[in-house]
Amino acid sequence: MIIKEITDLNKIWEDHNHYYDDMVKFCIDRKRGVVAIDADMHIDLEYELMDDGSDSNDIFGGNIIKEPIEVIWEAHPNIERNRLLGIGKGRMLTDRDTIDDLFSILKSWIR
Repeated sequence: MIIKEITDLNKIWEDHNHYYDDMVKFCIDRKRGVVAIDADMHIDLEYELMDDGSDSNDIFGGNIIKEPIEVIWEAHPNIERNRLLGIGKGRMLTDRDTIDDLFSILKSWIR
């Protein structure tokens, strides 16, 4: 689901699809500032963003852990983006500027 309005984190926990009881997956289009959330796999969220006009090179993913509340910047879409940006290898984002930018976008939609 692409977030269309600012959403409270507690509402997400109440309404999510329970693919995982302890977390919810998300993807962010860094260029457009758009967030898709709550699917079984990150690739589903990536495709949803691309169907909405995003370029796959701009999409990064992660998970919001329920308790304690934490954002983990680890997702399959990050692998190629890390290579293209030269900011690391694998699923985990390591570049602080990229993480800060993405976290700012995430916080603008989820409070």
